[in-house]
Amino acid sequence: MSGDNLHGKQPIKFYSEEITLTKVELLERQLNLGKKVSSLDEKHKEWSRKLSD
Repeated sequence: MSGDNLHGKQPIKFYSEEITLTKVELLERQLNLGKKVSSLDEKHKEWSRKLSD
């Protein structure tokens, strides 16, 4: 580890264009997955409320 992350916010830039693009794609997929999980959590809460009524 170089310690570059200790110098404030850093852009998502890596040593090659291919690795940078891969990292961006992985981050986008992770964000989309998070939205899907959040949506499922809301559905489960709604189902739970319906069952308890």
